[in-house]
Amino acid sequence: VLLREMQVLYDVFMMRVDGTDRDEHQWRKIFFEAGFKDYKITPMLGYRSIIEVYP
Repeated sequence: VLLREMQVLYDVFMMRVDGTDRDEHQWRKIFFEAGFKDYKITPMLGYRSIIEVYP
């Protein structure tokens, strides 16, 4: 139940702040266009992830 509540709150947050939900392919494009050479995405709870980018 808690996980579902967090997912709903995250959805509301994304709608409220005009956020964009991106998949890994979209993130990869952004990182490489910004000049980063590598990245690592570590999934966490629900929709959240830790994103590391490397020069």
